[in-house]
Amino acid sequence: MSKKAKEVVEAAPKFHQPWQGFLSFSVVVILAYVTYTWFLHPVWGLLTRMATSNAFVAYSVMSSIYPQFGSFALLASINNPNLTTVYPLGYLENWVSFFVFCIVWFVAIALLARPFTPPTSRLRKQPWGGLLILVLSMIFAFITWYILGVVFHWKAVEMALLGTVGFLVFPIWVTLFGYWPFVPKRAGTHAMVRGAIYITLSWVFTFLLNWIIENRVWSNSMGVAFTQYLLGNPLSALTPLEPYYFWISILLSIIVANTAISQLNLMPTMTQPMRGLVSFILGIVLGLIIWGIVTLAVGPSYQTVPLSPIAVPALPSPPFPAVFSVADFSPIASFPYINHGAVAAFLAFPLVTLLFGNLTFGMWPWARWGKWGNLIWVIMAFIIGTIVFFIMMVWPGWANTITGANIVNPASGLMTLELVPWAVGILLFQALGAIPAPFIPVATMVVVSYFFTGASTVILMEGTAAVLGTSLLASWILTVLIFYLLAYEGFEHWPMK
Repeated sequence: MSKKAKEVVEAAPKFHQPWQGFLSFSVVVILAYVTYTWFLHPVWGLLTRMATSNAFVAYSVMSSIYPQFGSFALLASINNPNLTTVYPLGYLENWVSFFVFCIVWFVAIALLARPFTPPTSRLRKQPWGGLLILVLSMIFAFITWYILGVVFHWKAVEMALLGTVGFLVFPIWVTLFGYWPFVPKRAGTHAMVRGAIYITLSWVFTFLLNWIIENRVWSNSMGVAFTQYLLGNPLSALTPLEPYYFWISILLSIIVANTAISQLNLMPTMTQPMRGLVSFILGIVLGLIIWGIVTLAVGPSYQTVPLSPIAVPALPSPPFPAVFSVADFSPIASFPYINHGAVAAFLAFPLVTLLFGNLTFGMWPWARWGKWGNLIWVIMAFIIGTIVFFIMMVWPGWANTITGANIVNPASGLMTLELVPWAVGILLFQALGAIPAPFIPVATMVVVSYFFTGASTVILMEGTAAVLGTSLLASWILTVLIFYLLAYEGFEHWPMK
């Protein structure tokens, strides 16, 4: 076989669509989930396992401020950027921000700089090319993360916001502007030089936009960060990132819109930079429309914590039959607010669906029908993403099981602490028979108080576990899964292709 014939054979795909897409999809999901399980799992993850121990510390802090809200320690210990003093690098936000930087640096290295060109370079041969891009992306992400977080003491949520801005800015040169102005005006410019210029400009725009957003987060004292962290706000433990989720949800909406527009391939005859500018403006408008629709459909929520009959011990018999009804306990943990974290969680699913359909499946089978096929695919991606969102987050709600959030409570010891009022109440109830008649009304009030406290904390414990599960799943999809999905493109679907 001649050298040319051998190259043709090696370049031919081993699997055709959709089998190549399914295999690539499986590889990405498995690698991402293994990474989450080994390193980020809140109970035994190598990087976050101490967060469960800190739940007791957070419980003590919360109980001293809000005795009835002690179970919020479950979220506060893992999901609150203001309670990271005990173990500053072991919380979910720290590693969310790291993986967002991984996404940004992958785009910078693999798409903007393309360091292993020309294609004849040995480093371009797989899997070495993909492996080097993967490693370099993680190294540069760690350096960025370490400098901002450890040296300059940025909070993890601030770094996550910066990374999300970068996720919006960095790909624009490729997806919307088609490497303009180097292509076609200076097509002979070396990829490293071109990439260095794009990367520098992207970081300048990213820090500038992030600075504007940060000023908006902290400038208005009503309804944003200032009120969110006041001691008088009972939602601060349940929604510690709400001011940032507000802006992150808007950015994600624009990212989703830009991704959809790049796949629709609008205005193919329009020259750059006009095509990129029009597409970007259209992406902003479409993104804001998507954000408004999703906010109205998903965002408004009452954080109603469901009462689980299995989790609540058997209630005592009369004289307290009406006091401990489900109707009395259910509203205890209901807080009406616009949940922009839920908006961000929803947007993760159509975004990942769009990326998988384009990168792993090559727009199969819609690409064969041209622009109308692209439009059908974008619509289908939103439908598929919405269905998966409801299966994972709403009904039947597999997020708790998939993320392991359902075992954080017993592993942290909070479940034992929460059930103490029940034990004390039962002992007092049993002791009522030995109390003289004149003191029974007072004793009854004490018993009711203990049972009420026990029931409310158990209900809150169940609800915070459910919120934690959805938070973990959304964070995993938006960071680890998308990073591995993009990084697998650096391997050019090796060894499936």
